[in-house]
Amino acid sequence: METYMYYSEEEDIYNDRYKGHFSKKLADWAISRMIKKSSDGKIESVKKRSIEDFDLFIKENNMKVPYESYYDAYYLWHMADADYRKALEDAKHIAAFIDETINDPDCVPTAVLACFKAKMNECGIPIYWEKFI
Repeated sequence: METYMYYSEEEDIYNDRYKGHFSKKLADWAISRMIKKSSDGKIESVKKRSIEDFDLFIKENNMKVPYESYYDAYYLWHMADADYRKALEDAKHIAAFIDETINDPDCVPTAVLACFKAKMNECGIPIYWEKFI
């Protein structure tokens, strides 16, 4: 399987500005694209939850989210609902997943966005970077 990653000047501008992390606009867009299987097996959109709810989740779970990784963590919080609901069945496990992902000692801090870009590339979904600058 061959992968073609297309780079643009707008992506370079985005990366210069956000240092390889999600911005609020990009996280919102990525979350809006998430789908999951409902309990009856139907495909449905993931319901976007508020920043205030996420801040409360962080506080209740005593999480330390680095400033630059805040929207990476917000994206992962939603991804846990979309992709890992069986494995991460409660807030404690979701918090641990987010923490271990954004603070992975053998990975670069920008891996969350890199994985998202790879997924979009593999699915043939373009990211119009100029919308997120």
